[in-house]
Order: sequence, then structure tokens, then C-alpha cells
Amino acid sequence: MAKNKKAETDEAAKPSGKWKLIILILLVVLVLAGGGAAAYFFLMGGDDPEAEGDETAEQGAEMAAPGAAVPAAPLGPMIYRPLDSMTVNLSAEGPVRFLRVGVTVMTRDEAVAAAIERHMPMIRNDFLAHLAAQDYAQLNTPEGKDALRAALTEMLGAALIKVGEPAQIEGVLFTDLVMQ
Repeated sequence: MAKNKKAETDEAAKPSGKWKLIILILLVVLVLAGGGAAAYFFLMGGDDPEAEGDETAEQGAEMAAPGAAVPAAPLGPMIYRPLDSMTVNLSAEGPVRFLRVGVTVMTRDEAVAAAIERHMPMIRNDFLAHLAAQDYAQLNTPEGKDALRAALTEMLGAALIKVGEPAQIEGVLFTDLVMQ
């Protein structure tokens, strides 16, 4: 009988198999949650965002020329403003060559997109005059296309500045470029 009582107290003191399983699962869940939290802070940069902004501004100020303004942070998401396709004659000598260009303007400022819409006739006029002056052989190379994209970006910024509008143009993209 004494052995029976001792066996009963040992069984009562030992956790059953179900409790062991529950405790093991809870420990695994806690370890995974801790690892997930650590990964989140490591990958998302648990640093102070204000301190990062201050460092970036200081670095930008150091790299800028004395007296030059530090560029402002981006205003928001990228805005794409497509322009209608433009077709021009490329050259008078040799076979007649045509160029059709579709352009989309990238900006982060709604005011720039609105200014482009307001001054579209002037912008198209400037673009058409510049496109008609292009050389077919040069434009047929990747470097020529890049140079044309850079020139159109610069022209668009200059045109907007000329009429007193904001000119924060991120770039010009070709959506259509056909030469015949």
C-alpha cells in the first residue's frame, strides 16, 4: 500500500504528456516571435529616423558647393505625365526620314504636372523644333537616344522656368520611338 501511495504522488507530481507538449509549443512560439521581432528591427533599421535625416542633410551640405542650396527631399510618389506622340521629318538630304516620339515626364510635384498641362502648346513647339533638328545616324545609337532624352529633360525644365513655373523634373522617358 505504501508503494501504491508513492506511485500516485509521483504521477501527480509529474506533468502529463499533454502538458509537456503545450509547454514545448509555447517555447517554440516565443522563440520564433523573438526572432521575428529581431529580424524586423534589424532589417527595417530600428534607428531614430530623425537622426538619419540630420546625417543625410549634413552630408548633402558638405558635398554641395559653398553657397549652393541643398536639394529638398522628394515631395511624394512619382507622377508620370504622358505627352501626345510627336512626328517630325528628320532631314532634307537623302531619303525622307520620319521620327515619331512618345514622351512621358517624371516628376514628384503635382504643381509641375499641372504646369506641363497649362503650357503644353509651348512645350510641344519646343520639342518639335528640337526633334526636327536631329541627325538620323546619331539618333540611331543608344548614346544618341540618351543624349536626346537628356536634352528634352533640360529643355522642359528651361521652358517651365521661363514662364515662372516650378521645374522639378525627374526625367523624360520615351514611350514610343520610331524612325523610318
